[in-house]
Amino acid sequence: MQASGRLPSYVVVSPVKDEAAHLPRMAESILAQTHRPIHWVIVDDGSSDGTDRIARQYAANHEWITVVHRESSERRARGAPVVHAFNAGLEAATRDGEIVVKLDGDLFIPSHYFEWLASAFRDEPRTGIAGGVVITDYGHRWELDSINLNTVTGAAKAYRRACLTDIGGLQPSMGWDGIDEYAARARGWEVRTLTELQLLHYRPRGARQAWRHARWEEGHANHFMGYRPTFMAVRVIYRMLVERPPIIGGLVIGASFAWYRLSRAPQVPDVEARRQLRHEQGMRLRAMLLGRRQQAQWRTSDGPAHRIQVPDTTPPT
Repeated sequence: MQASGRLPSYVVVSPVKDEAAHLPRMAESILAQTHRPIHWVIVDDGSSDGTDRIARQYAANHEWITVVHRESSERRARGAPVVHAFNAGLEAATRDGEIVVKLDGDLFIPSHYFEWLASAFRDEPRTGIAGGVVITDYGHRWELDSINLNTVTGAAKAYRRACLTDIGGLQPSMGWDGIDEYAARARGWEVRTLTELQLLHYRPRGARQAWRHARWEEGHANHFMGYRPTFMAVRVIYRMLVERPPIIGGLVIGASFAWYRLSRAPQVPDVEARRQLRHEQGMRLRAMLLGRRQQAQWRTSDGPAHRIQVPDTTPPT
């Protein structure tokens, strides 16, 4: 990816909780960026392991880093607590970047990452949401998150500010990182997965939750997003085959979806996002019935491979 012309500025907001083991590594990778953020807001969401102290040490040494301490009454979970912390950080940002990045605290980001990401936004004005692909640490192995090939990872998601405003911000619910993409495409924005950009993620999705709770929340999120029941049935069967533990994981997702649907639980109020979701799911179902590979509604891009080197970093003293 060759840069030409001014790169758009960006602001990073990182909701973190109990990330003392990972935040120094992530912070050092932010400092090493060839295109740095104009403001990085770290939102400590009630940590008890010294995360706030580490964040404040970095803020003391760099005027463009700000720490917001949020006494969260919410349990550690995905969905609403993450979005509420993100919104608190966005409100605290005193500099308006053209791009807003939601970034987890347990990542390692190669030094060229944001330069290339900003180039993608600059070169294609209708790009509304973009991000790289995640390679996740499972303890004894690193694996590419295959889900990330179909959607931009919620761990490192960049928004053109105009797009974020257009979709009304992030929904404070499970599924926020899918709703945003359907809402964006419904309004004519493009969503791009940049396969040439790779990040390291030191904790699998949902690793802090019991698997039953995580799968139940996932089924609830699928209902809230407005999934088609026929599409959900196919999804549940697939997850029964690939989910760990086998069979049961998919069944819990399906039972949760059925419960909230039969209970007539609320769905995302963005009617356009729901309509876009159902349209895309209908196209995928028809493609499966006809034995065709459905053309993706998102976009991926090809680029040169870049080997990630992980530094050995320790918390600053």
